[in-house]
Amino acid sequence: MQLQDSDKEFDSEEIYQNMIRETFGDPGTKKTHGSESFLGAGFSKQIGQEIESIDNLLSQRLINTLTAQLQSILPGAFRITTNPEQCLSCANLHSWSPGRSYYSMFEMKHSKSVWILHLSRSVGEGLASLLQRRKSRDYSNIFKGLREADSLIYLEIGELLRNIFSSLIELWPKNEKLKVARCRHILQLVFLNDSDRDEEYVVIPFHLDNRECSGDFHLVFPQRYLLSI
Repeated sequence: MQLQDSDKEFDSEEIYQNMIRETFGDPGTKKTHGSESFLGAGFSKQIGQEIESIDNLLSQRLINTLTAQLQSILPGAFRITTNPEQCLSCANLHSWSPGRSYYSMFEMKHSKSVWILHLSRSVGEGLASLLQRRKSRDYSNIFKGLREADSLIYLEIGELLRNIFSSLIELWPKNEKLKVARCRHILQLVFLNDSDRDEEYVVIPFHLDNRECSGDFHLVFPQRYLLSI
């Protein structure tokens, strides 16, 4: 009797396996050409991994370039880290705008695209103070008492920002023809009249950690340049 129950149980399992084969096919058989060309759910995963790999590579290159530019200015050790980037429309950049701080807008010659380098007040005014020390024996931060962002800061950091940005765009291939036509330093985010309002923008946040100059800053550029790196 026990043997008969076992046989009955085996037959039920075999029937169940046959139903699976009839519905989904035999996993042990060779795939047809059609099944080999179907990417299925794994395709989106592959694309996601590729984008993540590009993001990580770009972030590390940006950090290396920024570190090289700032190591002669910042006293002692410092660290630059990135946070996950955002992708925003031209209109939504105004909702992202982190208050009254320091923006440098760079318009490219050939593409007419607009790139933005943004510094929080603590970073902009900290760098200005460090640069001002080179000209004076006064080692106090003369900009620390400012009640709000002041365009006079650009007299100290304007050249530095142009040098930093020139180094950053060198990371992109030459066929992108990224050459600056003009630069505009502003305290609140506005767009040039001839900028493309349909453009999508990538916003990459950075954090600078140094004993005398710490805070957040951002690089903003059109999304179409993300995959060309």
